[in-house]
Amino acid sequence: MNNTIHVILPAVIVLATAVAVLFVDAFVARKQVLAWVAAAGLVAAGAVAVGQWTVWSGGAAVWRLFTGDLHLRANLSEYGFNNMVRLDSYGLFFAILFCGIGVLTIMLSDRYLARHKVKPGEFYALLLLVIAGMIGMAISTDLIALLVSFELMSLPSYVLAGMLRSDRRSGEAAIKYFINGAFASAVLAFGFALVYGATGATSYGGVHRALTDPRSAIVLVALVLVSTGFGFKVAAVPFHGWAPDVYEGAPTPVTAFMSVGIKAGAFAGFLRLLGFALIPASQGWSDVLIVLAVLTMVVGNVLALPQRNLKRLLAYSSIAHAGYLLLGLIAVGRSHDPAGAGAVLFYLAVYTFMNIGAFGVLVLIRNRRPFAYTLDEIAGLGRSMPLTSLAMMVFMLSLTGIPPLAGFWAKFFIFSAVVAAHMTWLAVVAVVMSAVSAYYYLRVVWYMYFREAEAEAEEPQPALLGAGAGISATTAVAVLGVLAVGVYPTPVIAAAQGAVRLLVGG
Repeated sequence: MNNTIHVILPAVIVLATAVAVLFVDAFVARKQVLAWVAAAGLVAAGAVAVGQWTVWSGGAAVWRLFTGDLHLRANLSEYGFNNMVRLDSYGLFFAILFCGIGVLTIMLSDRYLARHKVKPGEFYALLLLVIAGMIGMAISTDLIALLVSFELMSLPSYVLAGMLRSDRRSGEAAIKYFINGAFASAVLAFGFALVYGATGATSYGGVHRALTDPRSAIVLVALVLVSTGFGFKVAAVPFHGWAPDVYEGAPTPVTAFMSVGIKAGAFAGFLRLLGFALIPASQGWSDVLIVLAVLTMVVGNVLALPQRNLKRLLAYSSIAHAGYLLLGLIAVGRSHDPAGAGAVLFYLAVYTFMNIGAFGVLVLIRNRRPFAYTLDEIAGLGRSMPLTSLAMMVFMLSLTGIPPLAGFWAKFFIFSAVVAAHMTWLAVVAVVMSAVSAYYYLRVVWYMYFREAEAEAEEPQPALLGAGAGISATTAVAVLGVLAVGVYPTPVIAAAQGAVRLLVGG
């Protein structure tokens, strides 16, 4: 049994950091140090993943990182723990992405936790456990490992949603998230059981080889159940009902993390499952995903139009973007071309900057004045908080897909992959829905710059750093990420395409 620990080393470092956070929390009075411990562990895990993936050759290595001339290890593939996990560029890409998401979430949370009297030790430990589960989702090559990682990602996130114990809405969010998540886990486990019943294997390679009759009744039912469990986790329509209430009730940094981290973790696990193990049955699962994608894009964007609460608006926006991401999986299923998978990875990286930045702006505002996350409360924000408003405008325009921002390239590559898979009509639906989304994104910009604020809201506000250096730094990093990738997307798209080179079909 090849139990080589370096195959899962980034996840081990994250788990060890979670234990270290709890240990430090028990013996150190200054709780501010916990954020540094958690962030240091994530940086270490990310650095290990970078080292495992790239070939460093002297001083030019840093320059190559920014020019896109990355020397990635070709054909990197090593299995471990009885072939249940795999060290490859795909898993390492997501390990780096997840560690980055975790660091940004910690920076976003520090002042927020102190303000709302949330115990930071519990919060950071749970966050690290979720990230370890997300990494496990990305590196799993066995149905059992995937299900265990799915639960490790899910269970702590239910607790995180209810961390505001004195807030009834936070408790309600946790209960709703738990009930829907438990149902998703049960449906997913039943689907995996049927896959095992049809193939006699749990390893992805075994399932791939044994799936000789992809149109049998048991396989089709299994595909529907697996797609349903996946749909619940990414809030695809019609399994989206929990998302708006949970996003609104959960602590805002948790909502930001859920909108990008949990979504990315789910796509990481199921893209490998569908693109490798279940690729012989791609006609069946891609048909199911087409229905989910169309419903998700249409319902998400249409229901976002009347929203006046910004957290609910971003919740429906997140639902719509899940629909766009499903297009990449459909492209993989129809064309068996890894370009669609690469587009999904690129989209998830870009979406991280856009959405964490947008929620970061909400936290910035909340830390400076009473704020119930409504549109009316950001009226005149361009005058009272000009830098914050400028950042929010960048995120809204990028989420719309307006060039030359990063969101434009994310949608461009996804839609191009769908067209290349001869699904032009689906790309047309996506483009139309993107045009619809411009209304509610640009309405936020209009309120900030062209709507007069109420008299009491026009009082001078603190400077940018007044709301907390961590939150301001997170927002600044997100703005720079959106602008930099928009102007020069080559490094990120090269990394994404390199990560999926060996994914589809093997």
